[in-house]
Parts: sequence; structure tokens; C-alpha cells
Amino acid sequence: MNAKLKYAVQHPWEMARHLHLPTLVSATDAQQVRKALDEIQGIEDSVIDLTRRRLLVRYDVRQLDYMTLLGALENAGYPASSNLLDRICAKLYQYVDTNARENAKAPPPACCNKPPR
Repeated sequence: MNAKLKYAVQHPWEMARHLHLPTLVSATDAQQVRKALDEIQGIEDSVIDLTRRRLLVRYDVRQLDYMTLLGALENAGYPASSNLLDRICAKLYQYVDTNARENAKAPPPACCNKPPR
């Protein structure tokens, strides 16, 4: 994982998110989170900020969605913050991921810029 997250997504099916992990307090915790992230397919890049207890992650929504990411972190023993705002954001992120995944699967639209032959 890179030391600095490149937040500029390259494709419409990539998402960049930040998660607050209250149990992330030491370098050992950071190693465990990295180990858990390495097992998840679809993670493009991630950065752990111990001072703010945040995980910045960029992932491919064709392979991974936000709730799956939260579940994997929770199974590793590092659940994301679950206050009201975080729960609302989680639902919104899941909705956006689902829409992005469906749009990525859609066939390209017919081009109306070409004149008929």
C-alpha cells in the first residue's frame, strides 16, 4: 500500500472513501488492518492515519462495495465508527456504490453523433 493515497480516481467505477476506526490506536493495529485489507479483492490503494484514527481507501466498485469493506474490517476486529452520521453516510456510500457498479455493467449507449448511412 502506498504511503500517500491518490484520491483522484481514474475511472468512474473507482471510489475513494475515508472511515473512522476508533480502535485504531497503535502501529500493531495498523499492521492488522493492512493485513485485513490485503485479503480483500478490489482495494486499489489505502492509507492509515493513526493520529486521526482514519483509514483512507480507494477501491473498485465492480469487485467491492462499502458494506463488504465495513464487514471485513469488523471481522478483523476494527469496526468503523457507528454514530448517526456515519450510519447515514454508510447507507449513502452503499447506494452510490451499487449505482456505480450497475452503470459499469451497462452496455454503451447508442451514439447519436454519427450521421446515418
